[in-house]
Amino acid sequence: MCRRLQSGRLTRRQFVHGTAALATSGATLLTGCSGGDETAAPSAGPRAGGEAGAGAAAGATQFSFLAILPPETLTFAPELLADAAGYFADEGLDMNFELTRGSSQAIQLVLAGWAPLTRISQIEGMRAAANRDAPLVNVGMVIKDSTIRYVSSEQDPLREPQDFVGKTIGIPSAEGSSELELDLFLASAGVDRDSVERQVVGVTAAVYNLVEQGRIAGYAVSIDTAKILEQQRSGVVVLNPGDFMASGGQFYMASRNDLDANRDSIGKFVKAVHAALDFMIEDDGFDRTLEILRGKYSFDALNDTTIAKESLREYLRVWTSAGRESVLQTVPERWSRGYRELVEAGIVEPGADPAAWFTNEFVGDV
Repeated sequence: MCRRLQSGRLTRRQFVHGTAALATSGATLLTGCSGGDETAAPSAGPRAGGEAGAGAAAGATQFSFLAILPPETLTFAPELLADAAGYFADEGLDMNFELTRGSSQAIQLVLAGWAPLTRISQIEGMRAAANRDAPLVNVGMVIKDSTIRYVSSEQDPLREPQDFVGKTIGIPSAEGSSELELDLFLASAGVDRDSVERQVVGVTAAVYNLVEQGRIAGYAVSIDTAKILEQQRSGVVVLNPGDFMASGGQFYMASRNDLDANRDSIGKFVKAVHAALDFMIEDDGFDRTLEILRGKYSFDALNDTTIAKESLREYLRVWTSAGRESVLQTVPERWSRGYRELVEAGIVEPGADPAAWFTNEFVGDV
């Protein structure tokens, strides 16, 4: 099931202390996520082991996962496969994927006790923890490196941070993870953030028309959208900002204040996602992975076999860039290096202990 959330802003007291009194902060409206109607969702696909998915069993634990983007991208392949293959159901979880307006709202809602878990960028998580004393905790580093790609045209290519000076760059939202990552990417090369204009645009392949028209120099997309553009348009240039910085990863974020209450269900979630990742890592060529995913989901990047396989190969690299044995683990030195990088870029305040913001208890120590 997928639902879209809209909510009023939480007060600083609610943000910092994680109170569950969400109703006092504004009404919440649930509507259908783009691309699907929860009342007509297709039945679960086959389990990875070959059995037909049985769906949520009687007495299963309701579990809400807050997604910061519509789950119509392979960036969510671990969660989507855990659902379609029955791994969540095997752990006794009845999953609800809730779509928020972005990472800022997702952080607020988790800290308010509305849901036990979301997935956010290391950049935004560290900023919230260091600058606002948000009681968040990283319970699993699912993405080790950046999955954002900047696409531009070979007529005016963006190949390094200096190429962005004086240009207008499209981002999906203002002051969110994508803009923070752009700031860090520029700071990595000493480029003044104010030298780059930003324009809020969509994240689909169709937005590339704005690049061709000269209205923007480039824009931020996911790995699979970059693959679509490379296949469908000539002269597309793709830049990986992760080649210039260390802090582009993503992690599963929980509220430290609610961790004890949610420990069992979070552990089951992480175990199911780990099983899904292990399955994809072992699935040479991803044929079985695609068969299972397509049994329940349908979107452009998934339905095109060439794009899906190329995208999954690149996602595989960011899931395992610290080694196969470190899947879902937070590597302390990489985590601390990311914090130092953010301090140097002026994005987070110095003097904090980043080790206090993560735990490997659900995935084992590195």
